[in-house]
Amino acid sequence: MSKQNRTVVRPKYLSDGEVKREGGYNKTIYQTLHMAYKPFLGRIGLCIGLGVLGRGLLLANTNVIGYWVDTLVGKPSPLTGMDSKQIIILLMSMVLTGFAMTLVFRVGFSRLSAKAISSFYDEVTLRTSRLPMSFFDNTPAGRIITRFSSDYGNIFRLFGGPLAEFLAIIFDLVMMVILITIANPLFLIFVLFIAALNYLIYKLNQAKLRQARRELSASRSPSIAHFAETTQGASTIRSFRRQASFTERFESLDRYYLSQRLYTTRQILSFSFQMNSLSAFLLLITGVSSYFMVEKGWASIGSVGVAFTFIALSGNTVQMFFEWLTQFEEAMIGVERLDQYMRMELEQGSLLPASSQFSTGHATYTPTLEKYLNHRRLTEERCASVEIKDLWFRYREDLPWVLKNLNLEIKAGERLGIVGRTGSGKSSLIQALFYLYPIDKGHIAINGHQPKLQESAQGVDLNLYRQSIAFISQEPILFQGTLRSNLDIDNSLTEEKLTAVLRQVGLLDWVLTQPQGLDMRIEERGKNLSLGERQLLCMARCLLQQSPIVIMDEATSSVDPQSEEILVRATEEFFSDRTQIIIAHRLSTLAKCDRILWLQSGEVVALGPTAEILPRFKKTELV
Repeated sequence: MSKQNRTVVRPKYLSDGEVKREGGYNKTIYQTLHMAYKPFLGRIGLCIGLGVLGRGLLLANTNVIGYWVDTLVGKPSPLTGMDSKQIIILLMSMVLTGFAMTLVFRVGFSRLSAKAISSFYDEVTLRTSRLPMSFFDNTPAGRIITRFSSDYGNIFRLFGGPLAEFLAIIFDLVMMVILITIANPLFLIFVLFIAALNYLIYKLNQAKLRQARRELSASRSPSIAHFAETTQGASTIRSFRRQASFTERFESLDRYYLSQRLYTTRQILSFSFQMNSLSAFLLLITGVSSYFMVEKGWASIGSVGVAFTFIALSGNTVQMFFEWLTQFEEAMIGVERLDQYMRMELEQGSLLPASSQFSTGHATYTPTLEKYLNHRRLTEERCASVEIKDLWFRYREDLPWVLKNLNLEIKAGERLGIVGRTGSGKSSLIQALFYLYPIDKGHIAINGHQPKLQESAQGVDLNLYRQSIAFISQEPILFQGTLRSNLDIDNSLTEEKLTAVLRQVGLLDWVLTQPQGLDMRIEERGKNLSLGERQLLCMARCLLQQSPIVIMDEATSSVDPQSEEILVRATEEFFSDRTQIIIAHRLSTLAKCDRILWLQSGEVVALGPTAEILPRFKKTELV
């Protein structure tokens, strides 16, 4: 590896859409945290009250002991008249009560805080799943994984439990100030002086620590994204013998991450060293001052013992407070990064469910409308027409058109085949039919209905529109879970209906041989099934959806002859009463279509009867 490659530089990969902030936090994160904690504020307030009282009782033991000492040397105190036994009972009662209150605070607050932060995570997930497809096209998977793993981990590490410890430190500082003032108000000057100097050191380091942590958070995702890419394409990388280049790139990214972590650690250690040095110096000053105060008669021995104990303890507690504050800032950076995802613009026409609890300005279903749509279909007919008018389509504004001025009407119940060479626009037409990307010009309508993409526009609900289309892709998609959940999307079908459809596609005998039957586990992407089994299960799911329009995109290209025969039979029998749009590499699959659409470079070359168009296309394929 060359010297240049070993040099740690900030990779250019960090600039492809990663938002980097400097200075203070975005104000929206405080709104977000308020929304997360709002349902729990009453109970959290009760827990905090118990925590303050509990810490106060535990720390007040020092004052009681100080008064006891003054009593023993003959000086008047609030405990004058009490014997040692009574004082010991008082101390034990204070300790037990304080411990119980503190325990209730820590457990109760930690549970409520964990629920609040979990609700924030759920809301981010909810919105991210509804972001435009362009977001997923342009954002590396590693960056998304980092937000939902490392950044959330930083948040939960503090807000999920240790935040109670941070608050306990704040309670201690408040109670120490109060108890020191009760013992001798003169010592309050020392406490305020210690706090001011610690705050000064914190402010001097705040900007560097915050920026270092932001850079550390941003530096995680490139190496994770590269690792994810490597694992997903391991067989291809090995086949082309590209292991060395992938390893070299990963090491470069990892070196940058490690260098950033080392830099951040140095900043934290430097800050901690400054705080420790200051605490030792201030403790020396306090001890010397206390000696002279006793000599001058400005303080009793008992009050000096109380005050010196609290000042020594407060110096350490103040240091702990500011060290915890830096960890709190790390968690706030995680909130900031997840909050960015939560407030992004959603896909056009997408609405949040009525159960959404965070008000972020996104369009949301009303409970009445959501309930109404759950029982609605775009059409009650078995098939539906599709109108494509003056359609211009591209994936981004800076990319060329992939579909150009398409005009087409597919009649209800018609079987349309689509042919064209790679890059002709076949799959892009499917993307456009689902409105997965914004349509710049023209429109697509099902039975005359267009989806409502803008709040002020006319049209039907986007989900209602999409529910009218069933889709079987070249790469069969199954989800981790049970076989039943993969087939019954809405969890509304009877077992009799499921088994009837499985019999249709020839999978019932296979399912019956499984020990768990319909409850058998499907691994991620269905990797515990063969390609043919996955494709046939997708066919069964498509049948169970009962959508009036069925799209098959190269569904037979990678399956065995037996599975292909079932899929072809599906177009002729199972979906005979549906509108079918079929893209196929094997032209024999399209032989019984009513019409053929021939695309080339996003434009219509020909559209007509199968007997006329298919032979013409075959001739061009032979050239």
